[in-house]
Amino acid sequence: MNQFILALFSMTDKLKTSTLFHLLTGKRTSAIMSYAYFVDLLPFLGSQPELSQAVFNKSIAQLEKERLINQLSNGLYAISPEGKKKSDTFKTSRLKQVDYFNFGRSDIKCFRLLAYFVQQVVQTSEKPLRPLETSPLYTRPVMQLCKENQVSKASLSKELTTLFQALPQSDGDFLAQQLSGNDVLPQTNYQLLPAKFQSPPWDSLYFASCLHPLLNEIKKSDSKTYCYQLLKGLLRQNYNSSMLLTRKQLLSGQSILQVAANRQLKVGTVSDHIIEWALFDRDFSFEAFISPKAYTYLESLPITDIFTVSYRDIYNQFPLEFVEFRLYQIKKKREAFHGVRR
Repeated sequence: MNQFILALFSMTDKLKTSTLFHLLTGKRTSAIMSYAYFVDLLPFLGSQPELSQAVFNKSIAQLEKERLINQLSNGLYAISPEGKKKSDTFKTSRLKQVDYFNFGRSDIKCFRLLAYFVQQVVQTSEKPLRPLETSPLYTRPVMQLCKENQVSKASLSKELTTLFQALPQSDGDFLAQQLSGNDVLPQTNYQLLPAKFQSPPWDSLYFASCLHPLLNEIKKSDSKTYCYQLLKGLLRQNYNSSMLLTRKQLLSGQSILQVAANRQLKVGTVSDHIIEWALFDRDFSFEAFISPKAYTYLESLPITDIFTVSYRDIYNQFPLEFVEFRLYQIKKKREAFHGVRR
């Protein structure tokens, strides 16, 4: 765990340890998600759901004792020059491929469903295989998809080849060797893990670094592929269902006040939904929720780092809504990435 936390410090400027803990364990408030986005760690949201406060505190204390991180102020730390030397750059490079924010809630279920689907399509009546899954969670979607479509071994093979070709070959091989066929026995995750990644939390992080890019390719393929049709329900589980309903209602033309009134929600809750929507949707229309006056004012500020400014300080000068301020910050962060993954 120490090396993983050190790797996270190496990927950003400085971190509040209290917020980092909530980030890793998956607390999905708009404040935590926004903070994670601004410090470039949103893909790690919920990556360690079983992490205890005691284990986390012990890791921070040990890293500080070894002078790998330095405390800048109460609860705020940054990696030290010695920490940068000790950080494992090879392992850290793998972390740049994970995306728990978009896939972490259902990634394992997605892979199990995909593996079962492949097995059922490739097996023959002459040589039936012992089913990998018996739960309706997996058997029912596969049965339904195969009933509605003529899914042949050849068509699925072509589709998977296209999807896997988007991955580095070693990552694609790692996943493909866990699938089964008539004459192919699947290998376990542990059998295939490189030696450097066989202990927690690196074992699950390595698996995620291979799987999440594949799930992203499937998500991008939309309804054009069998894989997306099969997994779309599980992929949606990564997002707040209440937020998705808010999104649907706002897109239908309802105002924030109308959504709040119709669903008996606080306006602040609807605003939180909008912020979460902006974080996951690359095509989010910021202009629809930031008034021209507020945007013009924020653009006029002589500020080089909008992410360190407090809403209260801005509000004292110009009474804009909090959601406008937060969306402006997200917009500026997204523009600063210039197409970078997060």
